[in-house]
Amino acid sequence: MVRPDDEQHRALVAALREWARGVDSVPYPAKLDIDALLDRHYESRPQAPPAASLVLTATSETTVVAVTGDIDLACGDRLRDRLAEEIGLAPRGLVLDLTGVRHCSARGVALLHEVAGRALRTGVPFALAGCPAVVRRAIETLRLSPPLPLHLTAADAVEWLGILARLRAADAT
Repeated sequence: MVRPDDEQHRALVAALREWARGVDSVPYPAKLDIDALLDRHYESRPQAPPAASLVLTATSETTVVAVTGDIDLACGDRLRDRLAEEIGLAPRGLVLDLTGVRHCSARGVALLHEVAGRALRTGVPFALAGCPAVVRRAIETLRLSPPLPLHLTAADAVEWLGILARLRAADAT
């Protein structure tokens, strides 16, 4: 349980304490414990789940970043920074697994396109896996699918990146 520590909360606590002093002067009610009341209030409020969590799995062939939760303004910078760091390490392939994503805002879709562009410019093969229907529709509507290759699973994306690497190696020889 986390209580806010802002001006509004402090004013509320001061008002409650003043009210409790008035109530305590009446002989019949038991003393009120404002802290206990506030604890019950904040414990009863539903806790928002974390906006998103990132799990990174790196092998010699591919790096997979799995996202769980929401891709929106709250986690966008953290996701962008993490993916930029991975692209900077120049893996043989980078997969962004969106299987656990519940929601993706318009800013989130723009972030996916931005990351794909950065990967393309630096020569890091990039793929998306497990896109929820809402993300897939946004990508298709905006016609972003050529730079954002979509795959059903992370395993499919890893396999596709392996084939892509072999084709590039064959073209280089």
